[in-house]
Amino acid sequence: MIRIKALIIFIIIGLMLSLSLSAMEKITRDQILGAGEDWKRNYADYEIDEELLEKIKNALDEGYKIDVYLGLWCKDSVNNVPKFIKIIDSLDMENFRVDYYAVERSDKQDSQYFVPEFKVERVPTFIFYCDDSEIGRIIENPEKSMIEDFLAILR
Repeated sequence: MIRIKALIIFIIIGLMLSLSLSAMEKITRDQILGAGEDWKRNYADYEIDEELLEKIKNALDEGYKIDVYLGLWCKDSVNNVPKFIKIIDSLDMENFRVDYYAVERSDKQDSQYFVPEFKVERVPTFIFYCDDSEIGRIIENPEKSMIEDFLAILR
């Protein structure tokens, strides 16, 4: 009987600890675009400047990586992440990695950050790396356009 009580206590403590951790989850582009009609429509409706796309292709090499932190509940994510995904899809390049992470709205309740280890205060946040060093971010909304800000970070 004591063993069963100890096991139940252990399980309860484990559940409490897991609930207190960040609810950030790695997700795929397909999961993002499948999150609703607005996601699909924003992807389909985004028209890419082919000249700027070519400049991005020429600027990318094997040392680049991009992490995207987004909220499936967030209006800015619905607006900007599909545009970013369409740029990535249009590049059709295998020489760099993009990872997508969905965060829960509740992750920010006890902190100013959704993802404290990367100081992600708002979503979406696009973090660009070259050779494992951060070279720039697009936070919430691009200053000019998604493709122009993307290219400006690579330069």
